[in-house]
This record gives sequence, C-alpha cells and structure tokens, in this order.
Amino acid sequence: MGPGGVLQMADGVATLRYEIKPGQLALAAMPAPENLPRMRAVRFRARTDHNTPVAVVLNEREGGRYSAVFWSAANVWQQIELTPADFALADGPKDPPDPDGKLDLDQVQGVAIADVGQVIAGAPVNPDFPAIIERASGMHTLAIEKFEVVEGSRPTAAAGMIDSFERPFLSWMTLGGMSIGRDGADSPLHEPAVRASYMVKDDGLAVLTRSLAALDLSGAAVLEFDIASEQEITLIVGFESKDGKRFHTTIYPPGKREIFAVKLKLADFEGAGTVDPAKLKTMSLVDVSAVQGGTAAEKNTYWIGNLRVGR
Repeated sequence: MGPGGVLQMADGVATLRYEIKPGQLALAAMPAPENLPRMRAVRFRARTDHNTPVAVVLNEREGGRYSAVFWSAANVWQQIELTPADFALADGPKDPPDPDGKLDLDQVQGVAIADVGQVIAGAPVNPDFPAIIERASGMHTLAIEKFEVVEGSRPTAAAGMIDSFERPFLSWMTLGGMSIGRDGADSPLHEPAVRASYMVKDDGLAVLTRSLAALDLSGAAVLEFDIASEQEITLIVGFESKDGKRFHTTIYPPGKREIFAVKLKLADFEGAGTVDPAKLKTMSLVDVSAVQGGTAAEKNTYWIGNLRVGR
C-alpha cells in the first residue's frame, strides 16, 4: 500500500480505504501467486464507491510495469477477467523500462490494484483542449474479492478486433462529464456496445477514451466501427501514438439512433505526419458540436460497437 491507504480483510473481501489528495497514491498489493506463470487470466470481483477507472498492475523483477484498466461504476460489484493480452507496458516518465519490452509472467513479482482517479485528480489543465475533468477528493474505498489466477491455454483474439464489447466490463474510461456503461444486444446497434451519455457543452468537452497500447495493430489501414446517436453530432475521432504524436478526423453521426457504419482510412487522419498503427497508444472520441456552433447544454447518448481495424 502507498501512503494514505489502509487495507482491511473481512468475510473474504479486501477493502482498501484511502484518501484522494495531490501527490498521494494508495494501492492494494500482494506478492505474485505461484501459478501466475501459467496464467490464462486473472479473475476477481471489484467494487468502488465512485465512478472511476481502476488499474491492475503487474510488476516485473528486473524492470517493467504492465497495467490493464477497466471502468468501475459506483457501488456495483463487477466480474473482471483480464488476460495477458490486456496488459500494456507503462511508459510514463517515472515508470521503469523493461529490458526486453514484453510481459514475462515468470518474472512478475507483485500484483497491485489502484483507483486511477487518484492520478486523474492531479491531471494538469490543458488550455488548448478544455476536457472536463472530475477531480475526486476525500475518502474512498476499493473492494476486491475472489481474486484468482486461472490457468490454461490463452484465448486467441479475433484478427483486427479492438473491442467486441462481449465481456461484462469496459476497457474504456472518461475523465469526467460523462456517464458510461455497457449495453448488450438490446442496444440501438443490436450488438454489444459502450454507452456514453453527457451534456453537449461549449465550455467543456466530455472525452471517451480507450488504451490501444497492448494491441498489435501493425499493418492496419482502416478503422471501422458502428455508432448510433440520440442527437446529430460532430464527433472527433482521435489517436495518440507512443511517441506523443496526435491524429484526428471528424465524423457526423445522423442522430435518432440511426445505425451509422464508420470506415476511416488511417492515412486520412490529420496530424504530425502519418499514422503508424503499430505505435498507437490511445483512441479518443469527443463531441464538439457545441464548440462548432451547435446547441449547447443538450443531453446526448451515443453507442459504439464492433470496433476493429482492417487492411
């Protein structure tokens, strides 16, 4: 545990109680289970007392910190199951380098789970991009139960698939100003999807984002997904690469929950040079309708499904 946190065990539930304040990070940590090298997945149930992204971190002995993030809705127990393919090397300025650049399960010495809201609380303001940031503060709890390493052969991901939304939890997050969740086949897309609800504002932008860092997207030429929106919107689709370069393009979903099939050539994204799909780190979606002269303070919901890349 980091400073500001107390880990308590009761009735098989590990509860981390911590205070969110600048410069302080609390986490629930344990030594790596003996069977981790044979891991097909780590499985557990998690609950937080506020809406926040949560990170699971695997620390290697000789450097290398690998993390996977999921979205935790307030006061809801979720079943989480993460495979090795979900974990990406952390590359922040304070993260240790990994000599071989890949996750070696037999070298993992510890597992940690932390509320990413502790990091978001200290995120700097970017005057060039007025993203809404909900900075949590005060005392909070993160509860974990039934943590186990599941052994066996590892599943093979469908070629080109970024997110099919079949799993019961989300690998997406928002910094604030947005309520997100997962819908099943009863969504307006008639397929599993992420649901994002927010107010369309001209003084702050609600951002939906997902990590791509753990995915092998080399050779991709197009980005494809399905979207349905309550309102007609102007949506920026953006990428950030591992070298800090940013790229974007714009789409115009028609509203009224009409299914809109999107197919975007990566070569058409604007930015610093051209998109190298092998270096993509994150994908973001932001509605800029109000900023570009639309109606402000209007509620909207959109759904994204079947997110994939192709050649």
